[in-house]
Amino acid sequence: MKQKLFIKAVVLGIALCFCMVSLTTAMPTFTKTDIDQIQTNRGWYYKPGYPNYAPQGVPDFDQQQNNWQKISAGPNGTIESTIAGDDVYNAAMNCIAPGPNCQLESTAIGDDLVEWAFCGPVALANCLWWYDSQFADPTGFPGDGNDTFALVEDYGAGDDHSEDNAPLLIEELASTMGTCENGTTSVPMMLQGLDDWLINTGLDIAFDVTDYASPNFGFVENEIEESNDVLLLLGFYEYVIGDKVIDQQQPVFLFRNDNLQTITWNDYQSFVPQVDRLDAIQICLVSNGPPCDVELNVYDTPAGSPIGTSVMNPGNLINPTWVQFHFEPAIPLTMNTTYYFDVRQIPDGFHYEWFYANIVDVPSDPYPPGQGWLDTFPNDPLGFTFDWTFKTEYYDPPPHVERRQGHFVTCAGVNSEDFQIAFSDPAKDVQNTSSTNHNDAINVSHDIYNVSIGSPHPDLSVEWWLPTYASSWDYAVVEHAIIITYIPDEEPPEIDILRPVNALYFADQEVFTLPFQFPLVIGPIMVEVAASDNRSDIAKVEFYVDDVLQDTVTSPPYTWYWDDFGLFIYNLRVQAFDTADPPNYAAMTKAVIKIL
Repeated sequence: MKQKLFIKAVVLGIALCFCMVSLTTAMPTFTKTDIDQIQTNRGWYYKPGYPNYAPQGVPDFDQQQNNWQKISAGPNGTIESTIAGDDVYNAAMNCIAPGPNCQLESTAIGDDLVEWAFCGPVALANCLWWYDSQFADPTGFPGDGNDTFALVEDYGAGDDHSEDNAPLLIEELASTMGTCENGTTSVPMMLQGLDDWLINTGLDIAFDVTDYASPNFGFVENEIEESNDVLLLLGFYEYVIGDKVIDQQQPVFLFRNDNLQTITWNDYQSFVPQVDRLDAIQICLVSNGPPCDVELNVYDTPAGSPIGTSVMNPGNLINPTWVQFHFEPAIPLTMNTTYYFDVRQIPDGFHYEWFYANIVDVPSDPYPPGQGWLDTFPNDPLGFTFDWTFKTEYYDPPPHVERRQGHFVTCAGVNSEDFQIAFSDPAKDVQNTSSTNHNDAINVSHDIYNVSIGSPHPDLSVEWWLPTYASSWDYAVVEHAIIITYIPDEEPPEIDILRPVNALYFADQEVFTLPFQFPLVIGPIMVEVAASDNRSDIAKVEFYVDDVLQDTVTSPPYTWYWDDFGLFIYNLRVQAFDTADPPNYAAMTKAVIKIL
């Protein structure tokens, strides 16, 4: 008891000999520079490869494996197949989806269609594999079992970058996005699934995901050249033309015909439409000379300015022939309003004759007399009025485009000089058609397509399309771009000195706390540090005494045995570095009185 009291007295006496010293904790942050934005003004830029895990740049996984299919309704619009296994019927898409096990087990019957359905999960797997390869151990190799980045993990193949792990990754993504239950992947499904994926892997603060509808080509080009992940949703559209339908007509002629004139508003006819568009007019002609051009003009006022013109050479017409004059674009009409058209031959007469009927031929003729040439012969010997032959026509439905299919692809490169883009396509291998195992990231077919700026049809509100994309449909347009951007780790680790605290230590044992802002250590002591990082792992912790490095520890527990002789106040500083590139670090300094 007396010995303990003596030690306390000595310690307190020594402590009072020093001015009360305190040192505030300092945790400087060193900002990580942004990932280099690799730009190129002309020529090809391909996203870089990572030799061990993505040696050819963006991988090119294939959706055509493992029965990743669905059954869609055929031309009759009805699913005739019977559901088998864990397959499910998706009423919204009118298809049989592969269900939780990701593999279609039903058999298509009737006119039902079997289609590959995993382009979304495969395109996203290309992206995630590429990013995971960027941050994986650069000294590792596929199959080493070493996983240093959680974006892609081992799903039962033994290693995260084993080629056997690629289809398992794709099925995990298909389950997360709901592709298995829906038989398709929409943009909202992909965005929600990707958000869930990043949260589940703890990397939601490391990546930003943004969807852009109808992006322009320059924007997509820039995102690729900044080496961000870019997925595109292509929309495949068919140009649909309905049947030609007759609106108004006077088809009777009974071989009554007269020579076409060479001036406008001489041989003319009126009509009153019951529809709001005019796509074509047919008239019945016969030749009376060599072929020549014939011009047909449409008017909304008598002898006014034409609102539509069509010119064609009908050729040699030996017999009465209905000749169609087409208008592109269609002429808009107001229903129940009188319109007019005239016909003339170019450049001179005596080439064609136009057939007509009189009131005897058509007693219930609904049209006012339309034969302008009768003005020259006001006293018809028979006392009849006349109307030219004609048929006004319109498309029902009008020409338009219909979306038939969507398809996700991953961007692998871009050519800003020649307006070209390269895809890792889940469904095609154009550049490399050899039958290689595309689950191995070394095998890629970065397929190249020409880019056409603008929209291929007025019905489509898009900025660019791919005229050379081989498809069974008319147009392949870019509907959406989903950009996955890595957010550089600029946050320093968290670090704290757990031992010594502001207490008296004797022979590495804490005796009691002190009313000072520093510890008092007699003899050796085990220094303990806590270090952690929200984004990266801790690479190392360094221990310094008065700016002299004493030890470096690369794995927990982060401890150092301080047994040097001392009789003074020392600055104990510890530094923690994370595994970011370049690394961030944080430091903490504590004043320590050390004796012996």
